[in-house]
Amino acid sequence: MKRITTILLLALLMAACSKDNDDIINVELEGKWILTDAACFCGFEPGTDFSVHQITFYGSILTVTNSGQPQFLGGDSGSYMVNGNLITLHNGAQFTYVVKNDVLELTFADNPNIADDELFLVYEKS
Repeated sequence: MKRITTILLLALLMAACSKDNDDIINVELEGKWILTDAACFCGFEPGTDFSVHQITFYGSILTVTNSGQPQFLGGDSGSYMVNGNLITLHNGAQFTYVVKNDVLELTFADNPNIADDELFLVYEKS
């Protein structure tokens, strides 16, 4: 009986242990990112300060901060999902991503039936 109790107690202890990052969807995305460059058919004024746009991946939540113009991702904070290199925002918008060192590149997964909906965003980890 002691042996069974010991085994059950060990199993319970092992099940109770968890990692600190269990809620992190993708470790390489985790953290705060500041926009450094953008390319789209939307046009920008010379000297546009892209750094007023920031995103933060924390656990399963993406927070978007747009404190000026232009605004990207529609200020859409909320949950997100990752499947391979595809990020899906809670509003259904999808972006492919590549992380190189401390640089995140997001490319809007555009609709081929809609002209001029391309969007390419470059962020630097803060």
